[in-house]
Amino acid sequence: MSDKIAASTLQLFKKFPDQDAARKYLEKRLWKDGCKCPKCSSGDRITTRKDGFYRCNACKQDFTVRTGTIFERSHVPLHKWLYAMYLVATSRKGMSSLQLSKEIGVTQKSAWFVMQRLREACGNDLTRS
Repeated sequence: MSDKIAASTLQLFKKFPDQDAARKYLEKRLWKDGCKCPKCSSGDRITTRKDGFYRCNACKQDFTVRTGTIFERSHVPLHKWLYAMYLVATSRKGMSSLQLSKEIGVTQKSAWFVMQRLREACGNDLTRS
């Protein structure tokens, strides 16, 4: 499957069955030429830690693929973020945070947070052009 939007929910679930699969996908998208420190932009002295954590030995910064993105400081798993993006982008009439919470299996408060971050990233225009 290419990096385009998945054609169906089933394909999305197959591509991103869990947090780890989503993390690896986002790392490939964000760091095409290898892992880079979000603080100093160095890619030379990076130490890989477990569960997607990295340490830049140049500036002593610990980071993940979430650092400096809309996913930062969120406890929502990355595969649920990707599913939320898919649902919001493909919904014809928009989606409420209550509806999103039921679809992705998080609280309404977490779904509201996700939607706010998505609006922030899209400049409040969640419609497709």
